[in-house]
Amino acid sequence: MFEEHQKQFLRYMQITGDLILVEGKNDRKVLEKMGLENIFEISGKQLDTVADILKTKQQKVIILTDYDKEGIRQYKRLKSLLLANDIKTSDSIRRDFKRNFLVNKIEELTSYFR
Repeated sequence: MFEEHQKQFLRYMQITGDLILVEGKNDRKVLEKMGLENIFEISGKQLDTVADILKTKQQKVIILTDYDKEGIRQYKRLKSLLLANDIKTSDSIRRDFKRNFLVNKIEELTSYFR
């Protein structure tokens, strides 16, 4: 299933307690299967609205949009909105997630469960 370095990385993500932003339901489901919690879907929401909602949570945020063209566009827009609202983001976890799991779309992680 997962290699040891991947398990350690997932444990680290669990310990941080940071809020994880994902694009949609399938992304949330696969991350939950991986043992992650505190996941917020942005699908169907205006990004400005997402930033307003997150202001009230006062938590550090991991933006785990996909690593394709659209996901990167959403990541940049979200990061800008969150920083403008004094919401801290974790770029290193996003970068390390990509390096550990080698996927371009979060839902591709379902391959680990086949």
